Amino acid sequence: MLHLLGFSPDDDNTRQRFSALYARGDICVFTDAGLLLASQLELKGDGYLLTHSSLQLPDSALPVIDHAGLIALIAEHGPCTSWY
Repeated sequence: MLHLLGFSPDDDNTRQRFSALYARGDICVFTDAGLLLASQLELKGDGYLLTHSSLQLPDSALPVIDHAGLIALIAEHGPCTSWY
């Protein structure tokens, strides 16, 4: 499963709900406030930063993808959840 993560790292309620569904091999794409979460979340699968025209991406070893890359990931991996 692919998860689009746009919630703030201090949003404990959303983080707990997400953690209940997050499984080994799932892919995480970090965007918006979720970019701050990228350095804190222990990944169980691949992770990506979604480029954004008005946001500066954090220093991260994760690959950066654009919206076309996100659509390609969804097409390849199937179900996608969105967490904001």
